[in-house]
Amino acid sequence: MQPRFQLSRRALVLGAVAVTTGISIRTAMAADDPTTPRHIGIIGAGQVGGTLGRLWARAGYPVMFSSRHPDQLQITLAEAGPNAHAGSVAQAIAFANVIVLAVPYKAEPEIAAQYGAALSGKILIDADNAYAFRDGALANEAHAEGVARYSAHLFPQTHFVRAFNSVNASSLANGGGGNTQILYSYTDNAAGDVASELIKATGSVPVRGHEL
Repeated sequence: MQPRFQLSRRALVLGAVAVTTGISIRTAMAADDPTTPRHIGIIGAGQVGGTLGRLWARAGYPVMFSSRHPDQLQITLAEAGPNAHAGSVAQAIAFANVIVLAVPYKAEPEIAAQYGAALSGKILIDADNAYAFRDGALANEAHAEGVARYSAHLFPQTHFVRAFNSVNASSLANGGGGNTQILYSYTDNAAGDVASELIKATGSVPVRGHEL
């Protein structure tokens, strides 16, 4: 009887998520099932996030772009094709089992504070760079520790990956050409395998970076 009760509670929780985010129960369950196709949520739909999301959507991955103004993403959606959707940050996190951070670095602590619980257990790919001229003292703190390690500590409950921060998004816009190398680092092998898969899906070559 106990397993049946637990399943019932899980269904109720997922149902509440579906009502509040507009995502189906089936999709919410798929987000934590490693045997299902990757569902990718993009936080930040600028040059980096927009480019990556378009490439993955065209490659067949379900993608949800999110920004503070999802109603302004119609051009991005049209370019990405039928696998692409737009929503709020909360909706993108609920939709996806892989989340990509593509925001100004100074936004990371706020995202961690607001969405850390929702991100728990998900693969988080951090494509952000820390610049002192834009991100202030936070950038100096991050560089002192190592930006990848600093960000990984901000999101300790995720399967953390650092990738796509070492190349210009314009070099990926046409699919990477098959020879663009993407450095990536990760906290566990399962996350690393997913990152390698998604790097290849952009037409690029995954290159293992330093240990996290």
